[in-house]
Amino acid sequence: MSTHSHGPDGAPEQSGHQQPAGHPNGSDHSHGPTDSAGQAWAGRDLKPNPFSGDSGLADAGLLEALAEVANAPLDPSAHQKVVTALSGVRLYAPIVPMVVDQEVGENGLMSDNSSEMAMVRLQAEDGRECTPGFSGIPPLTAWHPDARPVPIESERLVLGAIEAESQLVVLDPGAETSFLLRRPAMFAFVQSQPWTPSWADAEVARRLRAIAESFPWLSKLAISPGRSSVHLGGPELGITLGVETDVAQDDVRRFQEAVAGDEELVTKIDSLAIRLVRS
Repeated sequence: MSTHSHGPDGAPEQSGHQQPAGHPNGSDHSHGPTDSAGQAWAGRDLKPNPFSGDSGLADAGLLEALAEVANAPLDPSAHQKVVTALSGVRLYAPIVPMVVDQEVGENGLMSDNSSEMAMVRLQAEDGRECTPGFSGIPPLTAWHPDARPVPIESERLVLGAIEAESQLVVLDPGAETSFLLRRPAMFAFVQSQPWTPSWADAEVARRLRAIAESFPWLSKLAISPGRSSVHLGGPELGITLGVETDVAQDDVRRFQEAVAGDEELVTKIDSLAIRLVRS
């Protein structure tokens, strides 16, 4: 849980691959047909391409959900509809060329000797790694014209992000209907569990108020979205602490530690910002 306090790879051929002996096309009939690299086809488990015939366009249901949350970013049900619509949908992961070897030529200009395709990772406002996913090819090419679209099931993209220790997934970055899938929603999604944004979760409110009872200087506690564009970034949860007198930073820090020490809250809250107000 991220906390903010406001207050507060014989002679080889030109291609670099040596053709296997026995057939000009690389097939050795003594062992059956092979592929261009000389590997036998026999025994391979060939599965149909799940994305054959893919138009490259976004799923209509997902587009509708993204548009709804963009129009009503403070409606928790709109956030939930995006996660529901994402189930079973094909997304695109962007792959971009990355230079791995360069040299200065006789003309004094830098040239690329080799490059490789690399998965893209972004950085969120708070410095955390963020994995991008696109609903279709048009928003991907609009975001980065040199990016190669790789189709992938939404569940695999999110699970891959989690395994890579990326705590955020951003759908259609740069688009008007962009949406940030935060850590609690990511885990709930891959486990097919229900999810509610922390700022609309009654259990989150109850636990926070129980913690507040241990701090006599706290006269009031309220929760809200971390900011008006919570679907795009920033802290997920806003906690307003009402106080009647000046409060030392150590007291606020102890409150933050108490929240961070509640495992259920850590599971439910992606990030938070605390604000002190005179009540």
